[in-house]
Amino acid sequence: MKGYYLKKVLSSLFVLFIIITLNFFLPRMIFSDPAQPYFAGVPEDAVALREQIREANGFNDPLIVQYLDYLGRIATLDFGESHYYKESVWKVMFSRIPWSMVLTVSSMVFSLIFGIIFGAVAGKKRDRAADKTLLALSGVTTAIPSFWLALVSVMLFAFTYKIFPYRGAMTAGYTLSFNGTVFLIVFACVIALAIALKLITKKTLFIFAGIPVSLAAGIFAAVPLADIADVAYHAALPVMIAVFSGVISYALLVRNSMIAVTNEDYILTARAKGLPPSVVLYKHTFRNALLPLITNVGMSMAGLMGGSVLTEKIFSWPGMGQLLLDACNNGDYLLSQAILLLFAVITVVCNFITDLVYHKFDPRIKEV
Repeated sequence: MKGYYLKKVLSSLFVLFIIITLNFFLPRMIFSDPAQPYFAGVPEDAVALREQIREANGFNDPLIVQYLDYLGRIATLDFGESHYYKESVWKVMFSRIPWSMVLTVSSMVFSLIFGIIFGAVAGKKRDRAADKTLLALSGVTTAIPSFWLALVSVMLFAFTYKIFPYRGAMTAGYTLSFNGTVFLIVFACVIALAIALKLITKKTLFIFAGIPVSLAAGIFAAVPLADIADVAYHAALPVMIAVFSGVISYALLVRNSMIAVTNEDYILTARAKGLPPSVVLYKHTFRNALLPLITNVGMSMAGLMGGSVLTEKIFSWPGMGQLLLDACNNGDYLLSQAILLLFAVITVVCNFITDLVYHKFDPRIKEV
């Protein structure tokens, strides 16, 4: 067991090091001259001033010196200052992360709930109405790009019928209120409850579920209901667009997994023992059919921050995807580099957690 965990930790650290290195060199390939955005408003004949800017930001140093300085700044979590926003890169990013979480986490939760239900029904009733409907809808979602569906939805429900707002995360001029003290109290209480349930029941699931539940509970308690309702109203349309394709994807995965598991020997053995059909379905078939879903959900979690770039752009949602596009368009070198690094770290961490959870639920995986 320890060997398995150590192997996963070392491989994740190695992958993270490769990503950090690529994250240093790739932006230098994207921006022909990283110092050019810093010259905004500086005349071309002001050579001394331009040279001073280059020297102050380290653009004149040898590449290896810049790389070592970059590693040092990562070690101290110092990503510098955004030249466009004139604020710390950390401050700019973390002002957008909650908005991305609102959009992507809510869409994932609804997609998982309805996808598992729809997929289980379709897998149980193969070749019937539910199954045929799922297969037909999977063809539709494959043929129709999500960004096209988002554009059509904006034109139809935001401009033609004016049911939903067409842009933004809140009403113009409406500032979100947040009580940090209440959030910390609720967050700590829910985490303590999750740890207590883990100690009582000996089930690790409560620990894994404790963090997202505590975040949701803390935010719900710390934000006034009027603000929550306003954000939900603005997020309804983009979330529905994301849920439509997500539900079909998860449902199809569960449906195919249930059909594949149905003919396994342990399912036939359970039936031969005379177990009730409901026990065979939910305790054996459905439970084992969810194993492939763990990997899929883990990969989806990795894209929580940056996976909705097009959706955020279409709906003018102030999330991390929109911030990354703005940083690239504005030549905000340090900000784009930090965002890409954050996406990469989230991906590696989510893959690591997925491996551990899969190993927990599927003991057939070798420990070494």
